[in-house]
Amino acid sequence: MNWKMSDVLPLFTSKEKSGLLTKGLFGIEREAQRILASGDLALTPHPAVFGNKAVHPRITTDFSESQIEMITSPQKSAEEAYAELYDTHREVENGIGQELLWPISMPPRLPDEEQIPIAYFCEDESGKRANIYRNGLALRYGKKMQMISGIHYNYSFEPELVDVLYEAFGEGRSRRDFTDDLYFSVARNFLRYRWLLIYLFGASPFCDPTYYSVVKNEIKMVQKCCPMRFDLFFANVSQYATSLRVSRFGYANSSKKNQKIYYNGMEEYSGKLRRLMSTRSPRYAKIGIYRNGAQLQLNENVLQKESEYYSSIRLKQIVGKGESQLNALEERGVKYLEVRILDINPFEKTGISLEQMHFLQIFLLYCLFSKSPPVTEKEHRRMNLNHHSVALMGRSDEVVLCRYEDEEISLPDWGSEIFDELHTIANWMDSGSGTHIFCETVKTEQKKLTDKSLLPSEQMHRQMKDGNLDFLGYGKQLANQYKNNRTEDANDEEQSLQQA
Repeated sequence: MNWKMSDVLPLFTSKEKSGLLTKGLFGIEREAQRILASGDLALTPHPAVFGNKAVHPRITTDFSESQIEMITSPQKSAEEAYAELYDTHREVENGIGQELLWPISMPPRLPDEEQIPIAYFCEDESGKRANIYRNGLALRYGKKMQMISGIHYNYSFEPELVDVLYEAFGEGRSRRDFTDDLYFSVARNFLRYRWLLIYLFGASPFCDPTYYSVVKNEIKMVQKCCPMRFDLFFANVSQYATSLRVSRFGYANSSKKNQKIYYNGMEEYSGKLRRLMSTRSPRYAKIGIYRNGAQLQLNENVLQKESEYYSSIRLKQIVGKGESQLNALEERGVKYLEVRILDINPFEKTGISLEQMHFLQIFLLYCLFSKSPPVTEKEHRRMNLNHHSVALMGRSDEVVLCRYEDEEISLPDWGSEIFDELHTIANWMDSGSGTHIFCETVKTEQKKLTDKSLLPSEQMHRQMKDGNLDFLGYGKQLANQYKNNRTEDANDEEQSLQQA
């Protein structure tokens, strides 16, 4: 979109119109590994108490049998979505018995690759494809990388808000085309400014030694152009990283040379994805499709299907039975956004706080109201450089970001500019809701620009150091803390029932 914030916000001056800024549909998906008290991965099947993982609307698995995924339905407020996630989380805690939920994005102590259990789905056609797809992921990227967990935040703008913008800026386009352009515009700006979310909410600065093999494999690739020692390199990363999960050592493939999608429109987006899904990969062809009569992967192409493409944000549509996500997008356009860049918040039982959800809503409105020209290849490189610089060195005072025509700027300086705009949006949201929630959220997060001790990644670093804990010990301590809280909550609930 070519508009600027000064063009857009005056459209929402009335209390009724400013109220549209606070509305929308909200949803959360939270992944978590089941572990034993020892901190080892639970190798047991998905608990039968939760029923069929293929059809359960709220509790399923992601890559592994041990990797539970909790999903909320679309809700009309962040508060309702959070409440549903909390209830589902409590149901999962009760259902896993003596097992614990690992509270950090980077995985717990992992067994050898062959022992990690891939999620198994039923033997109907869709179940078989799900099984083969996951097996293909394991062969292509390794099982350990797939064991990383995260939070997905789903959001769609209030239709009446889109109506206001369409009336002012539609310029003869159909409502469907305008809506698609709007969401693609937001996605481009999200990619431009995602480094700020990595800095504010990154919470995976460390990993267990059983994950080092993945890091070493990636460093071998880096060493081809920049020789380095693993021990020295990783010590430096551990000191300054905010999020290994979204770095090149985590679960990401969007930085690969042949996977450049700029979100410049439906035609570019779907065209490039389809090309990746139909282009044979010599590397994956070496794996083969069949071995001893068993199918190893869906195909030999760069992507087996569109969900294999990892991006910090996805554009989504509600899919029908047997329909692919890409077909649904092409047929009916964009329905909502899926933010995929969030680490699990280890200081929140559910993995995400209500305040984070409020901030993300403000941030997405900033992405909507800011000018969003098409992304070029040069800018795409800069955006990825900022992303990985903050993920690996975000807590360093020396980190420098790159914007515009290769202009360098410090993280606090650029962050302050963005927060000025976030404050403006939050003020309008509070005026429409009659609260101070959004302004207070922005104030809280802005403090992290000048006080790194408030960052989740820095808090983890300090608590591990003060407690003389390694990564595994720290994760177990948090997991047991939440387990004890669970027991206390259950006892309080039982006493309340008895009193009633």
